[in-house]
Amino acid sequence: MLTEPLPLAPAPEITGRVGYRALAGESRQALLAALRRAEAPLDASEAGAAVGLHPNTARVHLELLCSAGLLERRTEERTKRGRPRVLYDVGPAARRLVDDAGTRAGEVGYRDLARLLARQLAELPDVPSEAMRAGRRWASVLDRAHLAPGRLSAAETMGAAADVLDRLGFDPEPDLSAMRILLRRCPLLDVASESRSVVCGIHLGMLKATVERLDAPLDVAGLEPLVTLRPTVCIVHFRTRPAPQ
Repeated sequence: MLTEPLPLAPAPEITGRVGYRALAGESRQALLAALRRAEAPLDASEAGAAVGLHPNTARVHLELLCSAGLLERRTEERTKRGRPRVLYDVGPAARRLVDDAGTRAGEVGYRDLARLLARQLAELPDVPSEAMRAGRRWASVLDRAHLAPGRLSAAETMGAAADVLDRLGFDPEPDLSAMRILLRRCPLLDVASESRSVVCGIHLGMLKATVERLDAPLDVAGLEPLVTLRPTVCIVHFRTRPAPQ
């Protein structure tokens, strides 16, 4: 059981700590998403305005995304006087993570981004800790509108966690008497089979951080991955939250 202590062709240009750092930053994720939505390349001012960043700050993040192979930099073609702008556009490596016309929108991008991230994390010295840390960062950008406000009961806490898991495609089945949630499906089963400690560690970190935000009597104690493969069953275990000192 894990407790606290991303097929497309590989993109060789996205490797090592630079690639991991580029994908892990929330501002860079937002900039990459804004450029994917844009109908034309954007300069640093336009991209920064789209996500609420100062142009100079946005430029730093954009350059890092370029160095990781996720964006392309080009100079604007001008027909009038004036200094041409530097424009940024989504590069082929990033497009390969999300473009698959034959698959439900978003599913392939999520799976292959997870595979890529798993490969990057696997290169780091402390894989379990880095996976947990990445999961906590992921939780910080999930939609908080779905989290219940106010003091929750144990059943409501598990229900809130199950709702998050259901929206991510895990087919959760809460079992209040055993203080656990059975996961009947893994949307990243192929990636988890390759990099179990990374993928399951990320999901554990996300779950722990999400439940910690709630005014609730429970904490996530651990994740027991792939108890059975056919049918797929993973188990999220809960425990009573210690009283504050």
